[in-house]
Amino acid sequence: MVVRRVVYRLLFPLAFVLPLWVLIGRGILLDGIGWDFLVYLFACPVLFVALVVVGALLVWRPGAREQKAVSGWGSAVMIALWVALVASGFVAHPALVAASVVLVLVAFWLAVWELIAEGRRRLQAVMDDVNATTRGARASVPPQRTVDLGEVIVVTSEDVTERRPGE
Repeated sequence: MVVRRVVYRLLFPLAFVLPLWVLIGRGILLDGIGWDFLVYLFACPVLFVALVVVGALLVWRPGAREQKAVSGWGSAVMIALWVALVASGFVAHPALVAASVVLVLVAFWLAVWELIAEGRRRLQAVMDDVNATTRGARASVPPQRTVDLGEVIVVTSEDVTERRPGE
């Protein structure tokens, strides 16, 4: 759970830091300033947008906001993606770029799938409550305890006492 919460907190800060790391580490230090740098100057903002979108989808899931933690699969994919991006800042290898692209796509579709699956579960729970309510029972609402208030005095603006005949 600790790792999942750490990933939850690092989603957006690393969405800013990792594209800069790739731009500086690979675009400037390894490949130098030239045509390759222009490719990285275009690719790093795209990477930033992709990381922000994946992070937003992971955080948008109500269960993630309640627990302040991403799912186990989401954290595993994001950690693998972050490792691939850090490594691609050190080493200029096409396999790392391909792995990073595949991991971004996997992270995106995993986040979409988790969001839809949780939405479906929550909608089914609401519909079960509606069906139970229309049948006269309450499915997920716990029964409320009755509270004894003791003697209650009711004050009205009219005389509500019974009048005897002949008065």
